[in-house]
Formats: sequence, C-alpha cells, structure tokens
Amino acid sequence: MMILFCLLLGLGDTYLNDFMGLGVGARALGMGNAFVGIADDATAVYWNSSGLAKAKKKELFLMHSGDFDDAITINSGMLAYPLKNCTIGAGFYILSAPGIPLTDTVTTDIVIDTGTINATDYISYAAFAVPFGSLNLGLTLKYIYRSWVVANTEGVTVDFGMNSKFNGISYGASIENLVSTPFYWSDTLATNDELPVMLKYGLGLEHNMANANSKINICLGFDTSLKDRIAEFTSLNTDAYLGMEYWWKQQLALRIGEDRGNLTLGCGIIYQNLKVDYAFKFHPDLGLVKRLSGSLCF
Repeated sequence: MMILFCLLLGLGDTYLNDFMGLGVGARALGMGNAFVGIADDATAVYWNSSGLAKAKKKELFLMHSGDFDDAITINSGMLAYPLKNCTIGAGFYILSAPGIPLTDTVTTDIVIDTGTINATDYISYAAFAVPFGSLNLGLTLKYIYRSWVVANTEGVTVDFGMNSKFNGISYGASIENLVSTPFYWSDTLATNDELPVMLKYGLGLEHNMANANSKINICLGFDTSLKDRIAEFTSLNTDAYLGMEYWWKQQLALRIGEDRGNLTLGCGIIYQNLKVDYAFKFHPDLGLVKRLSGSLCF
C-alpha cells in the first residue's frame, strides 16, 4: 500500500494522466491493453472514439475492477448507440482509493501513522464517430473531477481518434488531451495540474484458422507522451503493449498479453447478445489486477 501511495501522490499531471491510463474492459486487459487499434465496441468511448463507427448494434457495457490487490477499485460504464450516419457514445469512469495511509516524519528514523485519507476520481465521456471514406473518425469530450484529501480539481479535455483497415490489418490512433483546460486545485497550496498530450496508436491482425469457426487476433499498441516538444525526440516516453486472442466457435475466447512488461491473462464468453469477460494482470510491485466486465447488445 505504501508503494501505491507514493505512486498516487506522484507529481500532479503524472498521476492525473496515470489514473486514466489503467484501462477499461476485461477483454482489453486480457490482451495486454493493446486495444487502441482494434477497439470496436462500447469501450471505444475510452480507447479510441473512432471505433464506435464499427458498432453494428446498440451496446451497454459495465465493468468492475480491483486493482493492485484491491487497493484501488474502478467502476465504469459505456454506451454505444449507432444512428443512421454516425454513432454516439457516453460513459463514466470512477476510481476510488480508500484508506491510503497518512504519516508524519518526526525524525529520519521515526515515522508516525496519523490516519488514512481517501482519493476519488471521476470521468464522464461524450463521444461521436462517423465514417469518412475508408477512415472512421471520432471525437471525445471528457469532464474530469478529482478529490484528494480536502482539495479537489476539475477540467475538460478533448480527444481525437481515427481507425481504418488495409489488407486485413486494422490500425488506429488516438490523440488524448489535444485540447485541455487547466486543472486548478481548490487548495491554493496544491500544485496545479496540466494533462500532457498523449499519442496512442496500434494495429491488429485477424487470422481465420483452417476451422472456419476459430480465429486468432494479434494486436500491438503504443503510448507516447508528447508533454515535451515533439522536436526533442530524446525526451519522448513510449510504452508498448502486446496481446493475442483465440476464439473458438465465436463463443469462447482465451487471451494473453503483455502490458508494459507485465503479464496479462483473460477469457471471454458470448451467449446470444450477452458478452462476459474476465482478466488478470500481474504486477511484481503493486500486486494483482482483477477485472470483470460484461456487455449487452440490443
């Protein structure tokens, strides 16, 4: 818990961006969170809004996640709603970190436990996607509210996404926080935050097995922080994600992935219009992530 507390405390924009980067959906987690290039369901509201244009039916998605040995809980819901010439989406994301230990250093050798504090973060999403020739384009508006001890901050950001498919390879990209308001804390002693512009991009390959009822999806993703000037390439920080998914009879899925060097495993099942997914991520320092999600198409 102490390691987690240090990471959460962080430095302003680092944490604000990190808590939004924990991912949405057990399917995505099982594939190492390498999902930005292949997002095609309601979770595209989070991953890449242009993926909403691939939605064939209305879809309601819900998720519960216990992250880092349940030190953090995440609850999320997303909706994809296809219309005649476009698709709209909406969603929420709530992260709660209760019982974070608060200490006071008396000397270099003596640390006193002075109680616990709670941190809660909320994001609400409104998204829009439209086909444009061979491309799908999307836009997401996010309202972000963060409560930390006795202070809070809020702001609005805008993301832009695109995806397409060429020779059987799906690819997509999302620029997050392309436009952002400042995040001023209500406590004037707190550091004001600015969300860095993030470029997320990836691709996916779908391969049908000799048995027409089975297929394999392989996906790769990258995140690059553009906080510093793009010209200073040495200052850019890029994370990599890799995943694979095997479908049997389009009903049962097994998944494996790597999320920034951490192993992920998952499975999923489809029964009529109901989809249920479960996944783990193993982190050597912070502990286990357990994620359950489901969606209903109608």
